[in-house]
Amino acid sequence: MSYISVEHLSFSYEQETVLEDISFTVEPGQFVILTGENGAAKSTLVKNILGLLTPKTGKAVIAKKNSNGEKLSIGYAPQQISSFNVGFPSNVYELVASGRYQQGRWFKKINSRRSRTYRAFSQIRWDVG
Repeated sequence: MSYISVEHLSFSYEQETVLEDISFTVEPGQFVILTGENGAAKSTLVKNILGLLTPKTGKAVIAKKNSNGEKLSIGYAPQQISSFNVGFPSNVYELVASGRYQQGRWFKKINSRRSRTYRAFSQIRWDVG
């Protein structure tokens, strides 16, 4: 079972083909690094895999579950802030602390002075305020 399977994927921005006939798999236990020059279409490939862009030809499939049968999750942080909603009402502390929320408890207020996030930020001498 592949975690990611890309088969004969091609993508163009209007008439400019930037990805052509790309095929590969990512198997459980593999560590993958995507490198290349600026403008080599690395971000475009990732966006096609995630379904944020639609390939001209071919397909990209991400497994729904890992090799243990547990739901597989993928996080994506865009390269440029313009790709993100700059009006999102959050600061660095709140974003990091949100990783501590239990499933289904997104709207619980954070008690910053008693949280593990606060202690972690204190250890790196980051002023939480």
